[in-house]
Amino acid sequence: MTLVRALPLLFLCSPLAAPAADLTFTGQARDLETGALLYVESHAVSGSGGRRELRVVSYRCANGATFARKTLDYGDARLAPAFALDDARSGVSEGLERSAQGMRVFERTRGAALRSKRIQSTDLVADAGFDEFVRARWESLESGDALVVPFLVPSRLDTVKFRVRKAGETTIDGQAASVIRLSLASPLGWFLPDIDVSYRRSDRRLLRYRGVTNIRDDTGDMISAQIDFAEADRSAAAVDLEALRAMPLARGCD
Repeated sequence: MTLVRALPLLFLCSPLAAPAADLTFTGQARDLETGALLYVESHAVSGSGGRRELRVVSYRCANGATFARKTLDYGDARLAPAFALDDARSGVSEGLERSAQGMRVFERTRGAALRSKRIQSTDLVADAGFDEFVRARWESLESGDALVVPFLVPSRLDTVKFRVRKAGETTIDGQAASVIRLSLASPLGWFLPDIDVSYRRSDRRLLRYRGVTNIRDDTGDMISAQIDFAEADRSAAAVDLEALRAMPLARGCD
């Protein structure tokens, strides 16, 4: 599944710009065919929507064990936050670092040496920055425009161009939503199914993601899933990011 490994889960899930505050929300990832629960991702956000926004995403097995963690630091780069994903189950680490010397993308698979590369582009979109891209271009997408975005793909140590457009409208839990579709802008010699991301029309909040994710199974293959973010699982509770970063990761879900 080398083709699919090239795409990280870009965009789950940035809150709509608002006064900075702490919040938590949860997504349940289910098999596209059977609906079986694959994993749960819990987002803890400090300073939501502000210049100092930080986030820790904990990925948990159905039995509750935490097997992967992602950290994000937005700073002034809302479209391309620094991030690091560590997946103990698959042995993959990847992310984007920012320093005074610029940006560096990195990736490491189990048993392999770290690969990294300096990134020169200043207009790329990375990870959850995709949500910010959609909200910033909302009116264009709603009017039917097709936009092209250079999205950072850590496994390629480079950006890949994706076409972004509105594919339709739907209703999720009684809420009207716009479905935003991502497709490869060029074939690049490999095939990737479209990804559909549904945003609530009233406030552009992410409600559903459907497609390939950046989470691997225990064989290292990327998981495709439908991830739903229920309003009932969202809270303005204070978060302890340091405690979440210190939590040990399980190497499996048994």
